[in-house]
Amino acid sequence: MNPRGKPIRRPGGGERFFTIFVILLASGAFTNLMGGEDAAPGKGVVGFIMQAIWSLIYLATLILFHRGCKGFFAAVRGDKLLFLLVALTMVSAFWSDDPALTFRRSVALIGTTLFGVYFARRFSLSDQLRLLSRVFLVATILSIVFVAILPQYGLADPQFGYAWQGIYGHKNNLGSAMALGVVVFIFRAILDRPKSLKWWAATGLALLLLFMAHSSTGLAACLFTLLVFTLSPALRWTLRRAIPFFVGVAVVAAGAGLWAINHLAFVLSFVSRDPSFTGRTTVWIVSIAMIARHPWLGYGYSEFWPGYGSDIVSRLTGVAEMSHAHNAILNLWLDVGLVGVVIFILQYFKSLWRALVAVRNTRTIEWLWPLVFLLFLAAYGLVESVILQKNGMSWILFTAAVIQVSSRMRAPRLSSVPLSAGNRAAA
Repeated sequence: MNPRGKPIRRPGGGERFFTIFVILLASGAFTNLMGGEDAAPGKGVVGFIMQAIWSLIYLATLILFHRGCKGFFAAVRGDKLLFLLVALTMVSAFWSDDPALTFRRSVALIGTTLFGVYFARRFSLSDQLRLLSRVFLVATILSIVFVAILPQYGLADPQFGYAWQGIYGHKNNLGSAMALGVVVFIFRAILDRPKSLKWWAATGLALLLLFMAHSSTGLAACLFTLLVFTLSPALRWTLRRAIPFFVGVAVVAAGAGLWAINHLAFVLSFVSRDPSFTGRTTVWIVSIAMIARHPWLGYGYSEFWPGYGSDIVSRLTGVAEMSHAHNAILNLWLDVGLVGVVIFILQYFKSLWRALVAVRNTRTIEWLWPLVFLLFLAAYGLVESVILQKNGMSWILFTAAVIQVSSRMRAPRLSSVPLSAGNRAAA
């Protein structure tokens, strides 16, 4: 029932199309048609058009939320830390060097967060996965079309070896989308067994695009997430079986990690990378040095990059138009300081614990999704900035995961497609 007592209708085709469009746009699709990911935001005709589109999206989300969702204030009470972090970005305008810019971008972040709440409240987890599978299927097909028909947009510059970037403004954006797309397609193949062949084929295409994008970050995050997905059924074992198993996994992982660190150059050579992680270490050093100047509250949300920070990195490395710190925590620290970092970490681990509890207390494949996504976000965030991402898919899905596992704690009994032995074998 909505606040006026009328029955809440299930989402129709138009509402689903709107959701698919917004998430596709939030994934960074079509930025190659707008000058690439480094194009100055908010400038020129293209910037004005994008601001207008996102403003309409926020307005439509408010209307749809009012008509079809309930429990917004319950979500705020259940996840105070999430909304406190978002509020901190707006407050940071008081100490930002460009308060107007910080305020505008924090408003965009609020709209992005609201859409994430709407996505979680309006659609069940299985519906979310079905919508996401369509988003990534569209991205996969259109990316192949762009490479084949519009190579001037679909292929990266020669400095990147003509790697594929598809409908995105950078090859790494395509790699990120396809890495997550592989995981979502596998979920969809298990959810819809009669049409599983279609989604396994989509998985193959997404893997092909991931390799053609030459995105080692996306590939590593994808492999890590698939490993988590493979091991996740053990989370439902009894503690007597699960604890020794995961202790053994942790020991093996720690040993492999130490070996990889001691042979880093050799390991990175397999993905054509060097120990500087393609110059990212310089960006990290600069970021840490600048954090030391304003450690507690940062420089103001979305103010340090690409302006002041980009200028410093450009002088040191000759690389211009740097747009973020290439590490989620460092970027967050620069934006809202140690206060914001602590709030995010507390919220992240609170939600991660809830996701683990949800997996143990259910027998459905879709309840693995919040856990898998949260771990994917952590893996990808090691070398990319994916926290507090205005108009960004990562923040939408993080918000949705936080709200979903929080709601699960208040409504523990849900029914859906069981994770049967056959489904586990398919996974």
